[in-house]
Amino acid sequence: MKPDCLNERDLILLHYGDPPDGTTSDAAAAHLADCNVCRARRERLAADLARMPAPTDPDPLVATRIAARVHERLNRRHRWLPLAGAGVAGAIALVLAAVIWLPGNPPPATGHQPLASLQSRTPSSQPPAPDLDLLEQLDFLQELETLQAIEGV
Repeated sequence: MKPDCLNERDLILLHYGDPPDGTTSDAAAAHLADCNVCRARRERLAADLARMPAPTDPDPLVATRIAARVHERLNRRHRWLPLAGAGVAGAIALVLAAVIWLPGNPPPATGHQPLASLQSRTPSSQPPAPDLDLLEQLDFLQELETLQAIEGV
């Protein structure tokens, strides 16, 4: 067999009247006229194909049923994918929540914190602001005590 000989696919194409890939029908016919090996292979292939029963066209109803079954199986095969994706996403969310909120874990580091949160965490050197209502009531009581002391004298 020479390097430019026809392969099995090309011989099958020639048998059914189509030119092989990359060549013309005339070039393939010229090669078959010169090459005894390719001519013998083509004759064996033609004899083998002649012994095979001819394919028949399927009934359109059968073809429709087969297509419907294939479509149903393709749809059924991937029906679990969204559920699996949701399950994986939920598991990841639970793991992240457990890592963040379990006791003993430090709070996640953020770049900037508001001033109010920093002030509430640091001890302040100033006493808390006095309640004005409480101070007014205290002043009233002191004045009341003073009036009672004057009256009782």
